[in-house]
Amino acid sequence: MKTLRLAFLPLLAGCLTLAGPARAQRTSYVQQFAGSTVLLASGDTLQGPLALHHSEDVVLITLPDNTVSTLSAVAVQSFAVKGEKEQRRNSYDDFYDARQGYYYGNPYYNGLMPRQRRERVDTSLVRVYRTYRWNHDNDYSDFKSPAFFEQLSRGPQVLLRREILVERPLNYAPGPYGYGGGLGGVPRYAGSYTEIQDKFYLGTPKGTVVPLRNPKKDLLALFRPQARQLEQYAKENKLSFTEPRDLAFIVNYANYLQAQK
Repeated sequence: MKTLRLAFLPLLAGCLTLAGPARAQRTSYVQQFAGSTVLLASGDTLQGPLALHHSEDVVLITLPDNTVSTLSAVAVQSFAVKGEKEQRRNSYDDFYDARQGYYYGNPYYNGLMPRQRRERVDTSLVRVYRTYRWNHDNDYSDFKSPAFFEQLSRGPQVLLRREILVERPLNYAPGPYGYGGGLGGVPRYAGSYTEIQDKFYLGTPKGTVVPLRNPKKDLLALFRPQARQLEQYAKENKLSFTEPRDLAFIVNYANYLQAQK
């Protein structure tokens, strides 16, 4: 595979917040990055500012001649991005060490310990996405189409993530005797806000995508022979099965245990 290199140019930002019904629903989620390198299915590469349309699995890349190329997942093998202009999270984890295969306490690649978790947003960090064929969480369908997944760990079993933007209602809480709320003290709808929700998956060596709807339960079931060791490892290192970076190191350790068989 060709080495991914990044070229960084300024880019527009574009995420939106919509008012909506008093229940959670998905909204359009677009991320803008100042630079990217895209490895096409043909083996060619493109570089330039990139817009990632998550729900549509489409990227728009601005080429050096200022033309814009629109690419669906079927045309893309992988891509790396850097320099998100508008961060929607309070922090931005660095998955570089996890993608290299490190795991807490016993890194097994080049002897380096994983870096400390970053507390502040760092837009210089590189994020890597790969294309997998996916049934879009329809367990009863054999139809699969190419989709983008962010790579959080090393393989052979790879922790993957898809981010969705969810719209949630914002209500006025009722005050004493119902004041400040709706009639009879019932909370009154006051608009909405959006938040990013993580959905985790495991990419297998055969290219299959396995959903981790309950990450701890599902992961321990997938690595059943190593389940007790994984639980002990997570406990000793204070790792959460719901935090992306922690989960990435747990998957790396599971891969390590499998390799020791």
